[in-house]
Amino acid sequence: LTADEVYVLCDDNPCLHVFSHAGERLRSLLSSGHQMQVTNPYFFCLDAAENIIISDFLADRIQIFSKEGNFIQTIGEEGQQPGMLCLPKGIALMEQLSLVVVSQNKNSLQIFSCQ
Repeated sequence: LTADEVYVLCDDNPCLHVFSHAGERLRSLLSSGHQMQVTNPYFFCLDAAENIIISDFLADRIQIFSKEGNFIQTIGEEGQQPGMLCLPKGIALMEQLSLVVVSQNKNSLQIFSCQ
């Protein structure tokens, strides 16, 4: 990951801001009119390629976007069965592109492949 960028996720007005360490705003993603459409972002992480992985809490899904904000992939859908999500909150990326997702209403931890 680049050491010269700081990411800030705002959940009250869904937006992901990217700043330099000097505090200069470099770009904003998720904002109105941007192609990154996320209902209620709760948590995010970056993978080794600096793709942005966001838990979309109220939409019951995980979304993956490129560093520039281009859509790559959606993981999960609403439901109670394995592989389905219900209010996904915490996410963490493990080695070999495995994504760990914690769902609030299922009280569960699931592992997905992000390849």
